[in-house]
Amino acid sequence: MLSRSIGFAQTQGARMELRRELRYRLDAPALFSWESAEHKRFQSEGITRDISVFGAFIVTATCPPVDAPIQVEVVLPSLTGLKPVIRVSGAARVLRVEHSSKGEGENGFAVVSEDFSRWSMSTDQDESAFDFSGKTKVVERRDH
Repeated sequence: MLSRSIGFAQTQGARMELRRELRYRLDAPALFSWESAEHKRFQSEGITRDISVFGAFIVTATCPPVDAPIQVEVVLPSLTGLKPVIRVSGAARVLRVEHSSKGEGENGFAVVSEDFSRWSMSTDQDESAFDFSGKTKVVERRDH
């Protein structure tokens, strides 16, 4: 389902759309990782809410900090319900983080990339760049 931008700026009584690209409603598994300022690597997972050529919004309990460089992998389901699924992965930056108020609603974050069309694609027959057990985890780096 196509989803138009929900971000608007108020300018003298007129609303102006902020996004340049159309967003598409897509609930797909998303895996992501980032590095903290202390050089610890974090990994977690969520579900995309929407996606476009330049960005996506990921609903998750664990959000990386704003402006963090992030590696993302989105698992696109097969349209026929048969395998293989497609994995799209690449680098992005966290644009904003949204936390639900009083525990109601959803937590999540928006990512932006120069161009998602430059991301790599593979089938489920290929191995994922991520190794997840379904929870956020810290991966110790040995090169620092």
